[in-house]
Amino acid sequence: MQNHPLRTILTDLFHERALPVLKAPLILRCWLVMVDDDERGIELANLREIAPEAQKGKDGGLFQIINEKNGLIFERHGEFSTYLMYQCFETDEQDGIIDAFDNLKNPWIENAPGNLFRTIEIDVYNEDIAPEIFEKTMNLQQAVSCKVFHKRARLWTDFRATHKGAGRVIIQDFGLKNDELSRLLQSVIEIGNYRKLALLGFLPAREQLGAIKKYEIQLGEITKQLIDPQVSEIEIQRELAQISAEIEKRIHDTRFRFGATEAYYRITKDRLETINESAVFGYSTMREFIERRLTPAMRTVEAASKRLDDISARIGRVNDLLRTKISTTIETQNQDLLHAMNERQKIQMKLSELVEGLSVFAISYYIWSLAKYIIESIFGEHSEQIHKFYGFIIIGILICAYILIHGVKRKISKGKNNK
Repeated sequence: MQNHPLRTILTDLFHERALPVLKAPLILRCWLVMVDDDERGIELANLREIAPEAQKGKDGGLFQIINEKNGLIFERHGEFSTYLMYQCFETDEQDGIIDAFDNLKNPWIENAPGNLFRTIEIDVYNEDIAPEIFEKTMNLQQAVSCKVFHKRARLWTDFRATHKGAGRVIIQDFGLKNDELSRLLQSVIEIGNYRKLALLGFLPAREQLGAIKKYEIQLGEITKQLIDPQVSEIEIQRELAQISAEIEKRIHDTRFRFGATEAYYRITKDRLETINESAVFGYSTMREFIERRLTPAMRTVEAASKRLDDISARIGRVNDLLRTKISTTIETQNQDLLHAMNERQKIQMKLSELVEGLSVFAISYYIWSLAKYIIESIFGEHSEQIHKFYGFIIIGILICAYILIHGVKRKISKGKNNK
């Protein structure tokens, strides 16, 4: 039996993007960079040049150098990449964590292509945290704090950027075991990343809602024109085609972003489930803070997407009504045309009958002229006696001409019916 070609690759994927097993105290910084498709080649070449010794993923989307005390990790995602750097300390060195970030420089990101979108700094302590650390890093009165991983750690953050432009998270480890700290750090990083990525759809959604209102008014005016007999169907069709093209372009331009926004929002909610938050009196949990601010933005995106689809469907219905009106108009015109053709046919039949009557006399006249010529040639000496029979001869000729013409007409009619 042969192995499936994807068996090993898919198995390795379950472990490839996981953080190594980390222990507190430590500091960690993550950079999220938005990268265009045409910059992916430059990104890969840059990493191969500056990190030839790095361990590489099979798909080229992972570079990492993992040591006992520190590490560098690069991961490529759909429309962004992340650069992560961490440094571990001994327990008696954790007082210097707050100042260590100034010296924590990632050599991989200096020439990296793309646009920096988010930076997060995480401090992890395994002992009580000195109050001055909070004073230097965040405002506790507006901070979020909760216990996580079944109350075996506590987390603080204010979702604000520091003077260095990075967000700050502080974690106190009460006794996390095995890879729990690594999984917690991974979840916290992804919660922040996907939360902010989800917001990329908010501004386009708000812009779309403003434009949709204008299109709804235009569509209402077009619908009113359908019942106005003075407005040409061609003009209505031209206006409807224009608004339909503009709406479809907007749907095309926003489909990916709105779809990605929904996916990022779902991932954020899923990651919030994994950290098992417990409330701390006086503070909001991460879920409460994020849902209070992120959910309205997501509702705006959903509303914009739904209204775009709705107005597209309405345009389709109006277009159906227009086609029905055009079909009805064409049917009415066809009926009028058929009626006019029937009237013309009746007139032609009357003219034909008149011509037939005249033809009888014309043919009879020519036959009588020939007959008279023949009779006078044969019976010239008895012309006076023969003249008395002219009336009967003329009547007989008329009858014969009538029968002849109608017989020919009947044969022609039968031939048409047989076809």
